[in-house]
Amino acid sequence: MSEHAPRSLARAIRWSAAIVAAVVVGAIGLTGTALANFPHFNTFSVTTVASTADSASLTTGQATATLPNLLFTWTEAGIGTTDVNYQLQTIVTATFGCVNNGSNHPNATNKTTVTEPVGTTAQLTADKNGKISGSVVLDTSAVSPPAGFSCPSGQTEEALSATFADNTITDETNNVSATVGDIVVNLGP
Repeated sequence: MSEHAPRSLARAIRWSAAIVAAVVVGAIGLTGTALANFPHFNTFSVTTVASTADSASLTTGQATATLPNLLFTWTEAGIGTTDVNYQLQTIVTATFGCVNNGSNHPNATNKTTVTEPVGTTAQLTADKNGKISGSVVLDTSAVSPPAGFSCPSGQTEEALSATFADNTITDETNNVSATVGDIVVNLGP
């Protein structure tokens, strides 16, 4: 056996190790690129906030003339650097009734429940890391009692309760969605 054989074997092992290392580094690099183009919501929440028309507290037992608005808050990552169009939506089921001057809801049948979808859109731009942190208020003031609903003299029309269901955000640019559970709010007496 020649003296050069061990050196050739060692050289071949080093070259093989270098090739394996290059393949591993290349695969990691491609994975990083793939994750940058894999849009997903890291966080998503929806909470109620007082409407701009009614600055009253939203504590239980207080009647309010309007429904609370919804605050959609989220972080989406893996979207690259681009503008993203978002669709925010909920299905509102609200009960309206009549409240007397003593802030009591008389035991009468003069109440009504309506169900309406509510939505809005927003366009936000990703930061240099391909991430968007958004916060948008969804105005629910369009939900109101049907025409013809009225209260007797000495009583006012109030929102008594509301359920906000199927609270969903959709990244329409990348076709990614997230949904959170229902929010139930008691507003009236």
